[in-house]
Amino acid sequence: MLSNPLTTALLLMGISALAVSESLPGLLDALVASGASKFAEFIQSDPDVLSLYLSGQVQTVFAPSDSAPDLASGNETLAERAISAAQAAAARYQSSGGITSLGIASRSHPGDVIPTNNQSPLLGGDSQRIVVDTRPVNETSPTKRWVSSYNLRRQANGTAPSQLRISTGLGKITNVIQGDIPYDGGIIHITDSYFTMPQSLSSTSKETGQTAFVEQLSQSNTTSKLDNTQSVTVFLPSNAAFASSNSSTPSSQLVSDHVVPGVSYLPDLQDGTILTTQRGETLAISVRSGRYYVNGGLITQANLVLENGVAHVVNKVLQPTPAAPVPGAASTNSMNLAGLFGVVSYIGMMILA
Repeated sequence: MLSNPLTTALLLMGISALAVSESLPGLLDALVASGASKFAEFIQSDPDVLSLYLSGQVQTVFAPSDSAPDLASGNETLAERAISAAQAAAARYQSSGGITSLGIASRSHPGDVIPTNNQSPLLGGDSQRIVVDTRPVNETSPTKRWVSSYNLRRQANGTAPSQLRISTGLGKITNVIQGDIPYDGGIIHITDSYFTMPQSLSSTSKETGQTAFVEQLSQSNTTSKLDNTQSVTVFLPSNAAFASSNSSTPSSQLVSDHVVPGVSYLPDLQDGTILTTQRGETLAISVRSGRYYVNGGLITQANLVLENGVAHVVNKVLQPTPAAPVPGAASTNSMNLAGLFGVVSYIGMMILA
């Protein structure tokens, strides 16, 4: 007999939760019912992917609608052939281990960083991220060109408003068009496209139009090195920024001036944040009227997720602030010189004597 009121309450809560869980559809049924039957076929086409999705390690599913372009070529459906390793990684990238409701993802400004179930060796074994952008669209206009024409038409007709904007690889924006659909293991968000897989720094710079920075990488022979550097944040000056700059900084130094060890997505940056570059100099973040600046350069496109971190496009070639001299260094050198002079003087006096 249960005499403890707390024990009784916990037992009743457990029974209630179990009843709710049993009344909800399974993942595959919920996907089909929500208009994401192609995605249901996709995750069933690989045993390991299906096992992951049904294991309890997935609680939030970002499922492309049946109207979204799939990852297969031509008229071939994903269920008709074995998916590639890259497609399996893409399937893992569409899920998160925690519950991320629309309310949770929208509660902070300028957004939220969500870990996915796709692991990256270039992030020290950590999972790849997607980044929710909660800023008004007029503050993120450079990313609007990534919104699919299909979804733009639907939004123009008022049939598919974006409930959540998510940045992925290449800074591509994927829109949640139907959210918070419950299933017995968590929730589903229906999206207008697949997430774009993160690519290398050099590929991302080229694909997003920062070709002048790609040239700097090539001239400094740092392309491969930076593509494979663990966990970095890179500020990519636009072509226009290079065209208007009169900087004579050598390419290797210029590149290092724009690379910061560690990963800082836009939600990680706050007004007054100080970042240290590869060369040990500093970059200061300032936030003005919702816009983000780094050493005076405006971040015009944020959260280009990389294989090894994140990049942000800036409208200025940055000039980091030199590192402050080590306290006492000058006085120590002076003391050393004084001591040497004293020794020489003493030896001279001994010879004369």
